[in-house]
Amino acid sequence: IWRTKSMAGPRPTASQRGARSKEERHGQNNHRTKNLRPLRQYQITHTSNTRANKSTTLNQSIQLMPSATATANENFTMEDNNSGNSALAAESSSLDKRRLETWALLCLFSTLALTAHETDDQNMKRSENIWITTCASISLALSALSSLAHVGNSALSSLFVGTILEGITALILVGLWAGALPIIMDPSNGLAQMYVGKSEGDSADYQATISNANLYFTSWGSGVCALIVLAMYIKERLGGGGGMGMGYTSKWYLLMLASVIVVIESMRFKNQVCGIEGGTADVTCGRNTYGLATGIVGLVVSFLISLFSSLGRDSALITTVAGFVMAVLYTLCAGLLTFDNGPATYVGNHYFSAWAGFFISFAVFGSVLKEFLGVGGGATASAAAESGEDDVEMDRI
Repeated sequence: IWRTKSMAGPRPTASQRGARSKEERHGQNNHRTKNLRPLRQYQITHTSNTRANKSTTLNQSIQLMPSATATANENFTMEDNNSGNSALAAESSSLDKRRLETWALLCLFSTLALTAHETDDQNMKRSENIWITTCASISLALSALSSLAHVGNSALSSLFVGTILEGITALILVGLWAGALPIIMDPSNGLAQMYVGKSEGDSADYQATISNANLYFTSWGSGVCALIVLAMYIKERLGGGGGMGMGYTSKWYLLMLASVIVVIESMRFKNQVCGIEGGTADVTCGRNTYGLATGIVGLVVSFLISLFSSLGRDSALITTVAGFVMAVLYTLCAGLLTFDNGPATYVGNHYFSAWAGFFISFAVFGSVLKEFLGVGGGATASAAAESGEDDVEMDRI
């Protein structure tokens, strides 16, 4: 028993036992801290790596945003370009179709004019008649070739349609009929018109009237078709757009043609009727002088307005004022020339040109006035266009 007690050693005191328990607890805490430290380091490292990965992903997303925006913009740009190209192609196709119809009409009128002239009993094979036959034959051949070029997709189409060759052809035909029509319509030649008189009092009161209706109307149809083709070609080549009178350019050209006829017929009447003794009354010659002045003013105004309208540089106010002035002048012109003692009471060039100027000038004035005031179809079309532009902008945004 003694040995056992001595080997075990003396029993520790209470103070010794408290100090040893503190040392043991401190050692256990240090061991737990050493075991937890790698875990905490792993958690901190994993958290920092996760944050770095998120930051990298965010940066990559931010970097991808401009490229995605650029791709979207490119898609919108391609769609806009495609729609614009489709609109231009449709417009070009429509213009080509209208020119084909006009070329075909010119070919038909040229054929009828040639037939009417060759079967006329007044055709004495003089130099004037040979010139008319040549002009109608050339017009028939060129208009037939032009119509053929507009049909299908042949080598002739690519060489002719919309090129300078088509413009030169139209210009040649306009020049031919501009030289042929005065000869055909000259009453002294007796081809499409002739002079008749009333023989009242001291004056014979000569006036021109239609003698060959077929030659009269078909030759005028040929000249008008040639002028329309040239106007369409000029409008397409110049590429005018957005002008106030853009939709009424053809009406201005027709008003210019009517003014030219009024000038020619008034000068002819002055030289051939008023220039001879007893040809007509003085009041008739005075009215003819007013018609001559109106034709000159109408020719200058319509030429300038149609030119600037084709270029798309006309003014809304100037176009409206010009239409009003021409409507007033031709109202007086038609009244003075075709009523009572006027020089154009018989049906002929003078008569038709005066009334054509009256109706065309009012048609032009009414149209441009509606556009200027913003009523009718023009305002609706403008509003629709603006709405379409706004939709495109919103799509782009």
